[in-house]
Amino acid sequence: MHDELTLVAERTAGPSRVLAGSVVELARPVPVVEAALPVAELELDFRDPDVECVAVLDAADRVGVITRPHFTGAMTGRLGYGRAVLLRRPTSTITDWSPLVVEPGASVADVATRALQRAFDRRYDDVLVHDEVWRSASAAELMRALIGALADRSTHDPLTRLPGRASTWHALARRCEMVVRSRARVVLILLDVRDMAGIDARYGQARGDLVLREVAKRVVAAMPGGCEAGRVDGDRFAVLATLPPVDDLRGAAEADALRQRLVTELAMPSAGVPQSVWPWLHSSVVWSVPGAANPEEMIREAEVRLRKAKGAVRT
Repeated sequence: MHDELTLVAERTAGPSRVLAGSVVELARPVPVVEAALPVAELELDFRDPDVECVAVLDAADRVGVITRPHFTGAMTGRLGYGRAVLLRRPTSTITDWSPLVVEPGASVADVATRALQRAFDRRYDDVLVHDEVWRSASAAELMRALIGALADRSTHDPLTRLPGRASTWHALARRCEMVVRSRARVVLILLDVRDMAGIDARYGQARGDLVLREVAKRVVAAMPGGCEAGRVDGDRFAVLATLPPVDDLRGAAEADALRQRLVTELAMPSAGVPQSVWPWLHSSVVWSVPGAANPEEMIREAEVRLRKAKGAVRT
């Protein structure tokens, strides 16, 4: 299992793909002792249940580490006499002088990769962080952060940080299931950024990415509470809503009013984006009938209406 995690971490590490921030966000200060400190005095540090490891410095400015499991094992010894033998000896006797030491700005993915590449008996030792004060990050915390970040990446669009297509359609299905026994209606709005390829070609992909991020931000800011937004294609966004029980005419009016609200709010460019770059949006909206919300049918109908809207603009 650890080899699989190492491979995953290696594939996601790198300066442009930092996962879960930097390692210092997971690290906490650790006690620092001198190598000549008697083990009997070191034992006082480990009486604190919150201390999982201790950093050790010697006269040559070497840094080492003693983890709680290693300390406990040393004090027990093979025959149970470890404590009696070690109490008067210096801390350097039981110090690991080759710990993994990283800088505070190192990415979690990179540190997790290096931690898993250590020898088996040291693979899950704490990692020392060389900050203004010495800190440590546990291998367990590194793995949890890495796995959580990978899970987030698999469900969210990395550019806009909105849920991706699979997550958005799952949310739509969940809403549809929730209204089956009520007269509430599920609303699906599709927003398509017009001529995104042209924006990339004329102004560069970096400017195009900025536009998409701003559109996503503006969609989230404009939609009412209780709605969800996702990026379901390269230049397409979806907004989900649930309307309370109303008749057909009222439901249609409220669904289209929500669509129009979003389109209106997105008509003007964001600060820092020139009017010439800010795109127009194509849009469509569909809503379910009471007691019969089918997510697949809603998606198909929304796509059909969106194609018609785009065709009407061309003509």
